[in-house]
Amino acid sequence: MRIRHFTLAALALALAACNNDNENLNGDPVAARFIADIAPATRVNSEGTEWTAGDRIGITDIGNDTQYGNVPFILKNGKFEAEEKVIYIEDAETHTFRAYYPYNSAGGTLAATTDATAQQNQPAIDFLFASGATGDKNNPVVSFTDKTAKGGEDNSFHHRMSQITLTFEAGAGVDFSQVKPERYTLDGLKLTGTFNTADGIATADDGAQTGELTMELADGSLTSSVILFPQTAASLPLVVNFNDVEYKATLTVPEGALQAGNNYTYTVKVRNKGIEVSEATIAKWNDIDGGEVGADL
Repeated sequence: MRIRHFTLAALALALAACNNDNENLNGDPVAARFIADIAPATRVNSEGTEWTAGDRIGITDIGNDTQYGNVPFILKNGKFEAEEKVIYIEDAETHTFRAYYPYNSAGGTLAATTDATAQQNQPAIDFLFASGATGDKNNPVVSFTDKTAKGGEDNSFHHRMSQITLTFEAGAGVDFSQVKPERYTLDGLKLTGTFNTADGIATADDGAQTGELTMELADGSLTSSVILFPQTAASLPLVVNFNDVEYKATLTVPEGALQAGNNYTYTVKVRNKGIEVSEATIAKWNDIDGGEVGADL
């Protein structure tokens, strides 16, 4: 009898403990944790393909943006951690989140330029956006990841700007072993615009005048990329400076526009009497191969 009474008493204590745990789970706020991927997994930074330690993203609880709007999280030891303010899930509802990069304390519609100075720090203008990731008290890990392989949604970060990548090759009568191209200039570009942190839309300024963007080819590099606002541009004049001579060509833009998330890649072949430029191709970023472009004197 004593053993039976002891067993019943132990069972009663265990049930009480379980009830207390459930009450804490249902009543106390739970800190949300965040996982973030970039899809496609390419990025403009020192490593080239991944987040960099110290990267800061702005996260918003869409249904509770008054309390948890534009909250900064910073990458430490491979994980995004709350920098100033922890986001708590305080009720039994499912919460939906959005996020952007790079974090800006003002949030909202941010003005930016993509001139030559800005191109020297491309991560600052490589605007990324993610939305639709969810979490609740029972599942507080919010995944800004691509879940389509498992029948879910793609909630990962995506590039919201456009990119142009030029690769220079030596053509007939030209030798890059001693002298390489020094710089190039693209014309006809709108270099100012805005990025909206609420919907992830990057837009070139409508009233902006088109202008030139000159990029130096330092350290003998034969590949160069620029990040630009999405914009209408059927063709872009190109000038390549090689051995104190200007070689001219035109880049043809597929579909007549630089579109968000696309990297337009071109092979520029410098020849004795000109340069040849390939057609553009698109792949992830999405890279768009422009083909070979020939530049003439």
